[in-house]
Amino acid sequence: MAESSTTESRARFGKRHILYDASLIEHPEVGLFAIDNLKSQTGQHALAAGRGHAVFFEHQNQALVLKHYRRGGQIAAVLGDRYLGRNCERSRAFREWRLLQAMCQLRLPVPVPVAASCSPQGLFHRADLVTQQIHDVIPLAEHLLEKPCTHQTWRVIGRCIRRFHDASVYHADLNARNILINAEFGRVFLVDFDKGAFRHLGESWKAANLARLQRSLFKFKSFNPYFNFGRDDWNALLEGYKGDD
Repeated sequence: MAESSTTESRARFGKRHILYDASLIEHPEVGLFAIDNLKSQTGQHALAAGRGHAVFFEHQNQALVLKHYRRGGQIAAVLGDRYLGRNCERSRAFREWRLLQAMCQLRLPVPVPVAASCSPQGLFHRADLVTQQIHDVIPLAEHLLEKPCTHQTWRVIGRCIRRFHDASVYHADLNARNILINAEFGRVFLVDFDKGAFRHLGESWKAANLARLQRSLFKFKSFNPYFNFGRDDWNALLEGYKGDD
C-alpha cells in the first residue's frame, strides 16, 4: 500500500461524473469503468458475485481493480445495479472513494482508491470504484479452505482490526472474504468499505463488528467441515486485538 498524497479531481463525460486522484491517473476515460469490456479483454472472471462485481485489469501501467456496485437480496431482482438518488456526492462510490483516501492518509492497510464513477439516470444512478490491486494476498476465507492459519497469523489479523477500530473506522461488512492476507509475510488488509464510515461516538459497534466476523467464520465452517477454523483460532485473534502478550 502506497502512502497517499491525494490530488482530488473531477471529470464529466455526458451523464457520467468521475472523481479521481490526479496523482495516480491522467485524463480518466469512460472505458475505465466498462466492466464487461474489461472482462473480455483480460479474460478475468468476476471476483465476487452479489453486491460487488469486480475485475482485475491494467491501465496506464497500473494493476487496478474495478468494482461495479450491485444490489444484493430480493431487491436486486427489481433494481439490479441501480441506486436511488441523483446526487453523486452521496453515491456509494464517491463516499467509499473518500473514505479510502482518508484511511490511506492514516496509513491503514486498505486498497488505494484511484477513481469513482456515478451515472445518474432518472431518479437513480449506477456506480463504480477503481482501486489499485493489492498483490500477493488471498481472501482469508479462501486461505482457510486450503490450510489453517498459524496462531501468529490470527494475532496479526486481530491487531489489524484493532488498528481500524482505534482509528474509529467502522467496516459495515467485516467478514472472512473482506480480509486479505499474506500469511508468509504477516500482511493483512481490509477491503470493501461500501457503507463504511468513521464512528466517533460509542464503543458497542466495535464488539458488533467482531461478532459479525465471528459469525462469518462459523458460517463458513458450517458449510464445510474442513474449513480450518475453530475456537482456539478465534481466541488467538482476540489476543491480537487486545494486545495480549
